[in-house]
Amino acid sequence: MLLEDTDTHCPVHGDPLNDGVVMISYGLFRYSEAFTKAHRHLFPKSKFMVQGGCGVKDEIIYRMHYCNACRRAHLLWAVENKSDAGLPHLADEFERVLRLRFGMETSVTNVPPAVHDLMHAHKLVDALKLLQRANPGVEIPELRAHMRYLSRGAELEQAILAMRKGGPQLVYEQLAELTVRNGKDALQERFVGD
Repeated sequence: MLLEDTDTHCPVHGDPLNDGVVMISYGLFRYSEAFTKAHRHLFPKSKFMVQGGCGVKDEIIYRMHYCNACRRAHLLWAVENKSDAGLPHLADEFERVLRLRFGMETSVTNVPPAVHDLMHAHKLVDALKLLQRANPGVEIPELRAHMRYLSRGAELEQAILAMRKGGPQLVYEQLAELTVRNGKDALQERFVGD
């Protein structure tokens, strides 16, 4: 269970926190001692990502509070230390994870209209059986994943579209562009000098 952050100001920079949305990353994360120390003392409210733990849930988006100065400090630290610790997935990786977890790309090719009706009536076992008859040879876990997609398809497609338009991949594009074109001084001026 993710704990709600009730802070209103950054404990390091004193700035008011902004409201934002990030994708939840599930799994076990082990960070270096250097990153852990830097995160605690330099950019505790960067919040480029949120860890959801090892138990994968259906939640994919998390509302949180972040500090712009912490994000700039985190990005600068990432470049200086050649590290992606605490940074979000690239959009392609996020999309791949979503498609796998929510059955967006499966061998399910036929979805009878009655499946939707049964799902809306909360007759999930009947919907699964009908979906299985319409797609012989497809395993039950894959059918269940596809049913999750059918129930949340519009939300998932919107999440993917948001990632493509302005998600965390832009962070990486800015980092690469600034590092290659202008070197570290321009990066420092861009992310710290504001």
